[in-house]
Amino acid sequence: MSRHKTKHQQSPEAATPLDRALNGARGLSRVATWISGLALIVICFLVMVEVLLRKFFGVTLGGMNEITGYVLAVTVSWTMSFALLEHAHIRIDVLYNIANRQLRALLDLLSLAAMTGFLLLITYWAGQLLKNSIDFGSRSNSALQVPLWLPQSLWVAGLGFFVLTLLLLCLRSIGYLWRGDAAGITRIAGIKPVDDEVEEHAVLTDLNHARQG
Repeated sequence: MSRHKTKHQQSPEAATPLDRALNGARGLSRVATWISGLALIVICFLVMVEVLLRKFFGVTLGGMNEITGYVLAVTVSWTMSFALLEHAHIRIDVLYNIANRQLRALLDLLSLAAMTGFLLLITYWAGQLLKNSIDFGSRSNSALQVPLWLPQSLWVAGLGFFVLTLLLLCLRSIGYLWRGDAAGITRIAGIKPVDDEVEEHAVLTDLNHARQG
């Protein structure tokens, strides 16, 4: 376990309502990520079967391209929260690494606010698309004739969960800002420290060596 995560878990603020909400969001995002991973494994297996059937028997399962698109859209929307909470997203850190702690905290808060505004806009229009699909009874233009509200509702729900996670992080970061706790903002919203990255890489390397005998 990385020092970054340990610090978070041992934080004296862990009993606050916002931290409990964030812990709940972290747990739900982990479950959603596992389910999404299993869904991708299943869809990869079906695509492999599709390719083999076409190659050797000239037959097709039908609709795999369409189903794959739905699965990718839904799994991406439901796993973004996990990436954010576990600091697995990509950020440009050239200037970030040379800034002082207070400036880093401000950049972290600004990045959260910008991402929240952007995702609110995306989620709103995704919701409008879902509403239109329900109102008009839209179906996919394919042999499957899938009611579009089915995959779209899962997609929009994932986006909504991501927005909720962003709002929780923003509120918690504002609370740290009010108290002048720049380290708290960096801990929950900043870029993962380099030493944590090195430590995690070392742990994974040790695990791989142990598995190989």
